[in-house]
Amino acid sequence: MGLNDNSHQTKKNRRFTQSLFHALEGLRWTFQDETNFKRHLVIAAIVILVGFLFQVSKLDWLWLIVVIFLVLIAELWNTAVEYIVDLLVQKHYDPLAKKIKDVSAAIVLVAALLAVVVGLIIFAPHLIKLF
Repeated sequence: MGLNDNSHQTKKNRRFTQSLFHALEGLRWTFQDETNFKRHLVIAAIVILVGFLFQVSKLDWLWLIVVIFLVLIAELWNTAVEYIVDLLVQKHYDPLAKKIKDVSAAIVLVAALLAVVVGLIIFAPHLIKLF
């Protein structure tokens, strides 16, 4: 994207490095502003650690990685939707804006529930052996 006199980008990215920079900036903003994103990262780290401890199979790793990234993607999507809705309603309550935000949050909830189900399927046999 080109830069105007105020150093704010207003045009399309022309180089991959510009796109990468903006994507990393988006991750930084999300990590900085969204507590739930941090929680998901901590849970992901715990799941990865437990996966190593239980020496799960390659197929199990595939499923774990897929659901971890699915939850993170859902949280990023939810954050983007919240920013857009907040921009549009400018701190005024709107029932439709609430519905949009609630549905967006539900996306994260469904992704997290899927992750829990996959985690239980993978880790329950290992946990049962421990007890």
